[in-house]
Amino acid sequence: MNQSKYKWILFLVAVLLISNVFLAIFLFSSKEKKTDSNKKRESPSTIIYKELGLTNQQIDTFKTNKDLFFKDMRPIWDEIKNLKDSLYGHMDVDSKDSSIQLLTAAISQKTKEADLKMYQHFVEMRKLCTSEQQVRFDTIIPKFLNRSGRGNRR
Repeated sequence: MNQSKYKWILFLVAVLLISNVFLAIFLFSSKEKKTDSNKKRESPSTIIYKELGLTNQQIDTFKTNKDLFFKDMRPIWDEIKNLKDSLYGHMDVDSKDSSIQLLTAAISQKTKEADLKMYQHFVEMRKLCTSEQQVRFDTIIPKFLNRSGRGNRR
């Protein structure tokens, strides 16, 4: 090979090496930013506690009540999920079939039960707030419950 071909190949190798170094730096720096933002993300409960301006004693009571609420609700949510799985497992059956009607009625009943328990839970939580906190509670909780992309409950 002649001298100019070697220079051209060396030039291309150098360009590729430099671009790989910049790419590696870019990838590692963006991962650090993502992990920092994930660490800073607060739980919805913590955000609500701060927005309401709860005292430490109120926060402890809220956390205890929240844990009891989820313990009580998890079986109901699981049952709703199982009923829906069963319903969609019968896709080959006409929607007017009695088994489909029974499943949808059971889902409706369990959903109603879950909604009533959730409403009662928030009524009880509201009672733990001062009058100033109750005003904020009445604004924050509906927004929290109606936010989009809620996903599964914890």
